[in-house]
Amino acid sequence: MTTPPMRPPHQGGGLRSAARRSLHGREVEARRLSESVMAVAAGQGCVIVMEGKGGLGKSRLTREAVTWARRLGVAIAPAVADELPGAAPLAPLLAALRGCDPPILANPEFDPVHGRDYDAAWLIDQLEQALRKATVHQPLLITLDDMQWADSLTVVAARALTERLATSPVMWLLSRRPWPSGPMLDTLFSDLVAVGAVPLRLAPLPSEAVARFAGELLGAAPDGALLGLLDKCAGNPSIVVDLLTTLAEHDELIIDATHARLLPGSLDQRLPDWLSQVTPLTRQLLDVASIFGRTFDVPSVAKVLHRKVAELLPPVQEALGAGLLVEEGTQLGFQHDLIRDAVYRGLSLDARRRLHREAADALLATGGSVPDAAAHAISGAEPGDTDAVALLIRASDEMVAAAPGTAGDLRLRAVDLMAAADSGRPWRVMEAIGLLFLAGRSAEAQTLSEVALQDGLPAEVEARLRFQLADSLGTAGYSASALHHARTALGLADVEGSTRALLFAAESNAHLLAGDSSAALRAGEQAMATDMTPDRAGRALLTMGVAERVRGRLRRSLQLIDEAADLLAADAAGARRLEAHWARGRTLMALDRFDEAQAAWDAADRWAGEPGTAATEVFRRTCHALLLLHRGELADAVAAGNAGLSRAEELKSWMYVPELCAVLAEASAYRGEFGVARRRLRHGVSRVSEPRSVGAQRLAWATAVVDEAAGEEPVRVLAHLASLYEQLPDRLEALAFDPMAGPFLVGLARRADDARYAGIAAEATDSLSRINQGVISFAAAGLQAGGLLHGDDDRLVAAARAFEASPRPLARARAGEDAARGLLQHGRRAEAVEQLQLALADYDRAGAVVLGRRVRDRLGDLAGSGADRSAAGPAAFGWASMTTAELRVARLVATGLTNRAIADELDLSPHTVESHLRHTFRKLDVRSRVELTRVVLTREPTPGENDR
Repeated sequence: MTTPPMRPPHQGGGLRSAARRSLHGREVEARRLSESVMAVAAGQGCVIVMEGKGGLGKSRLTREAVTWARRLGVAIAPAVADELPGAAPLAPLLAALRGCDPPILANPEFDPVHGRDYDAAWLIDQLEQALRKATVHQPLLITLDDMQWADSLTVVAARALTERLATSPVMWLLSRRPWPSGPMLDTLFSDLVAVGAVPLRLAPLPSEAVARFAGELLGAAPDGALLGLLDKCAGNPSIVVDLLTTLAEHDELIIDATHARLLPGSLDQRLPDWLSQVTPLTRQLLDVASIFGRTFDVPSVAKVLHRKVAELLPPVQEALGAGLLVEEGTQLGFQHDLIRDAVYRGLSLDARRRLHREAADALLATGGSVPDAAAHAISGAEPGDTDAVALLIRASDEMVAAAPGTAGDLRLRAVDLMAAADSGRPWRVMEAIGLLFLAGRSAEAQTLSEVALQDGLPAEVEARLRFQLADSLGTAGYSASALHHARTALGLADVEGSTRALLFAAESNAHLLAGDSSAALRAGEQAMATDMTPDRAGRALLTMGVAERVRGRLRRSLQLIDEAADLLAADAAGARRLEAHWARGRTLMALDRFDEAQAAWDAADRWAGEPGTAATEVFRRTCHALLLLHRGELADAVAAGNAGLSRAEELKSWMYVPELCAVLAEASAYRGEFGVARRRLRHGVSRVSEPRSVGAQRLAWATAVVDEAAGEEPVRVLAHLASLYEQLPDRLEALAFDPMAGPFLVGLARRADDARYAGIAAEATDSLSRINQGVISFAAAGLQAGGLLHGDDDRLVAAARAFEASPRPLARARAGEDAARGLLQHGRRAEAVEQLQLALADYDRAGAVVLGRRVRDRLGDLAGSGADRSAAGPAAFGWASMTTAELRVARLVATGLTNRAIADELDLSPHTVESHLRHTFRKLDVRSRVELTRVVLTREPTPGENDR
């Protein structure tokens, strides 16, 4: 028989509305917030960082701050980060500034959906300008809630904008839960506090605050029994509200003028009474439902009970009527977690295990998720349960693509259930470890590997396990350890050829990381000779291609990497496919083919985010920062490099950190930020694992650049590079990464009066030029190095002109400086001034203030010694910087003449006309003849008249 719905006696009313509630237990936090709001209203900027678990009151305090701010005339820009993955970059900030009244960003181009269309640094600059403009007339409160879900660009922007706008009347209120989190966000919050942000860390409410809070909600003081139940809410006001609301709605409270109390017996005590009053079938339904968690679907419960769904409709209605269950969309759920927990705890351990096993079978039979079924199998299985092991392996296989870490965990749980003597156990351990490596959980995987290797594994299993270790350690930059595991595994007997090929490829990569490109090539050739299947051969060719690039043999490098990319396209994991495209772009960049390099990287982005590709993100950001540096876009290079460092810290991936730090140090030094540059150098050195690695060489180069830009004596700079000079001319690795390096080393040695070092650096630079014939930058560098060595100003001028066709403005400008120095030594003052003007224009566009100041000083010295004084002023570019010959050419361009016609008109060669046009385009910052014509017509309404 069915018991009618129970409705105990009720006295009192419902809960008070949120608008009337006090901030019990949060008085200190509320006072600090109100003080900060008053400060921003008075024109003083500030930052508040608020942390606490969900439900502790962060959102409530934020609402209070907004209310106070509105009363004081402060504008409000509120936003909440989105938990869903794939949200547009910078979406919370963009939404906040578009959603305030009036909007700070009204332009549709700043809609969050367009966030991926724009450069990150540009977006942040635009936000800064908009905020500065908006806060001139009204102070602003920006609230960013749930920062734990914020994308990385929002975190970067929050760091940049709080620093840049520190003196503006902006109050930042950033709040987050402690989980999930990451190093990038953790570092932001700790750094903000370190520089003066107000920290608000919300702890659970103490019992007395909970009592006051509940009393205000109920309009009466809770009695001891009710307080005992409220103690289970762990001081979380949100859970307190939820529980009291449930109790009030189900008439479980008696509220009189002074006290609020539960009906006789607490909720836990009453549940057995309630459950004893429902029919046995309803009780069985509740028991089984509790196995599935807070919510469940009726077909799964019916399957466990071996009944038809229709048979369960009466007990479902009874449970709903009794207030034990509620409808939640297409599923049912327990009215409160306390009810579900009480039902679940009422089951014996054996009953729970049996029901979990049956729940796993039911989910599989009704088309449910295999991983969900596996979770029940874990709860219900005992050691030796082969069915549970098979289910866990099946679930693991299904989850590999989407969640390799979870797949690895499932395999480890299967291993726990397998008998110690099971011959398949070592293979499952190896598979699990491989999945953890794929998921980026390298430290955990390495620990498990070391433990497994102590157990005496079959040779093939040990070899594969050591390959995984070598591969992972190599990715992390630990070449010596990677080499040890690869060689140890290669020394084992009875190892399959395909595994040996992988080990040779890992050995090749370890040699490359250690700075021994010749050994890397030999090991790669052994891998190719052992197994030519696409995956194995592709890995070997990729490493060999990178080794050839390091050696300066760029066309051979591109050939090998292209072959590797073709092989890896179909047969390799996403990480190798991605790495091949980024390596290809890196070689194209060395070949001066910048646009093709960027296209290769853009093409690789379609695989970004696949399992196992996280570590390649740091490589991608390193390449991007390096390209921006070579393009002369220093501010963007710094932004990209800092983003790469943050990602490296987040992933605990250090392999590319030395090179990233070298790029940042070089760019920062050119910008005059020497303190930042030296900090980056120290950080990079701390992450060097091998003294001969590419990262170590890049840091040595960057150290010399920083010292030279800071005005250190050439002898001292030279001393820091002695080991690099000694590798020349036989080893070209030191020069291959940057065409500017060779001439720099020659000029440095000449200024330090070291003829031997100058000679070997020049010989190496010339060798690199001959190996890479047709590459403009290396050809120009060869001319420049030879001109510096022999004091040949004509060769230096030729080098500067050759660099005009190069996409590397900083290298071009340095060549111009060297040419000017040589020209001045031979009294060719006018030509020297022109070269200095062109160099200054390049430096100014790049934001290389230190190098630009050096050229300005030189021009000033020339002006002071009798040269044309206009050369020393701001006329380094613009209309006033144009030479007579350039003006004549520009005027004729504006009449519509072709280069050939202009050459005939002025009795010049077409090459000379083209050279004048390149100089003109650069000085006037135009990119086409149409733009040049507009400039000429603006300056001279009747162009060409003076030339006819």
